[in-house]
Amino acid sequence: MHDHPVAREIIEAWLQPDGLLGRISDLDKNGSRILNYIGPVAPDALLDRIEAELTAPGFQGMEPKHNPRRTTILNLLKSLAYEAHAFDRCMSLLMRVADHEDESNNYDAVRDKISGFFQPYLSGTHASMQQRLSIVEKCLGSEGQGRRSLGIKLLSTALDGPPWTGFGLNEFGARPRDYGYRPTHDQLVEWRTAFMNLAVRLANSDDEDIKSRARLVLANEFRGLWRHEAIREELVEAARAINDHQPWGEGWKAVRSIIYFDHTRQKDEPEPEPLPQDLADLDRDLEPRDLIAKIKTYVLGKGHDYWALDDEFDDSNDDKYRDSEDRLATNATDLGESFAASDHELDELGSELFSREWMPYRRAFGIGLAKGAHNYGEGWQGLLEHLARSSGSNHDFAVIGGFIEEVGANDNALSRKLLDECAEHSELRKVLVGLHPWDDFTESDLDRCMALLDNEETRTWMFGPILWRDNYAHLPSERLLELAQKLLAKSDGDDTLLEALSMKLHGKSPADDTLGPELRKLGFKAAIKSLLADHSDPGGSKDYRMGNVIKAALSFDGNDAEKIEWVDTIFSVVDECYGYIHSFEEAIETTAGRMPQAFLNRVFQGTEDQQHRRTFFIRHGGIRRCPLSKIDVDDLIEWCQQRNEADVWGLVASGIRLWEKGDGSRDGSSITSSGVAFLEAAPEPEPVLHAYAARVTPSSWSGSRADVMQSRTDAIAELTQHKREEIAKAAGSVSDRLTMEIERERVRDRQRDEEREQRFE
Repeated sequence: MHDHPVAREIIEAWLQPDGLLGRISDLDKNGSRILNYIGPVAPDALLDRIEAELTAPGFQGMEPKHNPRRTTILNLLKSLAYEAHAFDRCMSLLMRVADHEDESNNYDAVRDKISGFFQPYLSGTHASMQQRLSIVEKCLGSEGQGRRSLGIKLLSTALDGPPWTGFGLNEFGARPRDYGYRPTHDQLVEWRTAFMNLAVRLANSDDEDIKSRARLVLANEFRGLWRHEAIREELVEAARAINDHQPWGEGWKAVRSIIYFDHTRQKDEPEPEPLPQDLADLDRDLEPRDLIAKIKTYVLGKGHDYWALDDEFDDSNDDKYRDSEDRLATNATDLGESFAASDHELDELGSELFSREWMPYRRAFGIGLAKGAHNYGEGWQGLLEHLARSSGSNHDFAVIGGFIEEVGANDNALSRKLLDECAEHSELRKVLVGLHPWDDFTESDLDRCMALLDNEETRTWMFGPILWRDNYAHLPSERLLELAQKLLAKSDGDDTLLEALSMKLHGKSPADDTLGPELRKLGFKAAIKSLLADHSDPGGSKDYRMGNVIKAALSFDGNDAEKIEWVDTIFSVVDECYGYIHSFEEAIETTAGRMPQAFLNRVFQGTEDQQHRRTFFIRHGGIRRCPLSKIDVDDLIEWCQQRNEADVWGLVASGIRLWEKGDGSRDGSSITSSGVAFLEAAPEPEPVLHAYAARVTPSSWSGSRADVMQSRTDAIAELTQHKREEIAKAAGSVSDRLTMEIERERVRDRQRDEEREQRFE
């Protein structure tokens, strides 16, 4: 039917600007579903309609979160891009959407969808290699930074693998899709050679930004490409071509990594494969010779695996990495000293000297710069002038910290003068704490740093280490407390303080009062401020830190007022969010477990509306586990008995830990011993069993939901054999009702299966 001219005529009419589906970006949920169904009937007309909307002058992108229209349009473009003749247009449209997205977005990012099309296998398209190569070249030749970054991502994808991750068999109505282009071995060699040659051209170009990125891409993919023996000769030629143009430290590091992993005997491993001569020759040819090349490799090189550059690295040594770091740091210091004593200028090192990318030996290099300086003042001014010429607004100042550290070892007064200058510098003042010598931080240094907190613009994150690192432990406790108080007064200081206190607790025995009453008090206040300020914590890092601090603060006597305020804060947020809280699970659970009476009492306090929201929070509040699951069942029973109210038993039953894996006698779930004990303690078993029955249906599952429900219903049915007649009778009534619900669920399963088998034609 999808090829019938009448069907096409109808769908093409719907896709006209004034047709039923003519305003794609305005479609509701049902309209989007219809669009998905009819797309295979008139794919060319559909692409025309999408193109008209996405290229309209007023198009400003599509918000990625909770946007079903965006999802529909992007999925249709992915399906349409399967055909080679439509590929270029689809990529152009997807890139137009990507132009309006933040590069840091990782929520259903368009860039990730685009990059999947540039794998040699499992790409989901039959576009030719030349089509895809041309698009990468256009992106890299663009004036827009976003397009250039995308081009680098596509180049990396084209050179990457195996393994490859595919889109799968995409359904597109009566036009089913396979996994896309599947090159033969010879075609894969051609593919990799073509993209490798593109990388070489870029690596030897005059565009410093693209040159640097292309060199890093090929270095990162070097080991995977080396495993493909058919292209080794071309890979060696590419490496030499790049190195002849300009020393290629990243490539040398990649070669050294291959030699170590594949051709050096590892601890407790059999004899490795012999080192190929061409790899040994390449190792020798790429090794940096002159001073600038060595600095750019050992100090300013990007990526990881620095230990591969250490000739003395010994895998049999348990402290191999630490010893290697010490040797590489010493080497970086020697290189800094040699540079300072040479006629070279800092500009020859480029912007990497202050780049935000991870380069662990720049502080050691800064120490060397001071060691080799004929005059500290001239060396200092040279660094500041080079910083002023460096592009970008985000910098790493480790080299300056190293320079000041070495100056302080020989002229303490001058190092403090330099730090005073840093405190007045528009950028260096933002990292002032870290610029101080690590092992010589005085109260005067603390005064210099804390003075910055009087400025409203000062961010607090750099002050956290003072509260927990050992090299600051000699400072008077009252001064550290003063710092903590000043941090808490800042707008962003609560999170800094929580992180610092969490780090201070790391590795300490829970039996030791590591924080003490004053820091515990401030920990409570920081947690209260943080929870009230932002109820969202998608990654869970804030909850982890807050949970550590709250656990320590609740483990010792004292701070009673703060403890009560903390519990009140939790329930004020529950009230504000109408019972829905999706974050801070650890902190809330810990509070419930350590303060069960106060926590449970809050549920039944307040207005009727507040009590409704709080009971909803206990039953369905959004976090993965109900906080009552951390309260000992004996405490729950005691509290319920003290309340002497019928409805509290059912409420508490809805929140305790109920299910556990079977004991081996049968598959599925069993009721926990806590669940049984609570049921037996209840004056009326029926409300408790009804609460248990409400939890038979899983909130998440794999496979058949009915099967999960069945195993839990079987666990409740076992209670029909309970020695207490009222429990057995109630269990029988509840299990009969659940059996009927399961049967209805199985009917729905069969209906859904039948619907999936149907296809629109």
